[in-house]
Amino acid sequence: MPRDEREPIPGYEAQIHRALWERMLTVGVPRLWAAVWLVVCLASALFFLIRLGIGWGFLPLGGWMVGHGLLMAMTAWDGQFDDLLLAQMTRRYKSYYEAD
Repeated sequence: MPRDEREPIPGYEAQIHRALWERMLTVGVPRLWAAVWLVVCLASALFFLIRLGIGWGFLPLGGWMVGHGLLMAMTAWDGQFDDLLLAQMTRRYKSYYEAD
């Protein structure tokens, strides 16, 4: 009897939740980076609103759209771009290795 045709044993098989094997995204961007970028833009919008007036308060919100679009493009290009950048900065990989 082939393996595929057997009945599963109750209690030994369970569906894996998608959050365990897929990355959590907020509007196409990793959740942490989306939240951090939004907070930075809102804080700068509040600063511009208080210091420079209402006309300048909308400038960081336009910057948010551009930055979020850039983060979406980077996520579409490589879903683990932030892990790669962190590893590149902290582990100091060489650009090439000499073979003996």
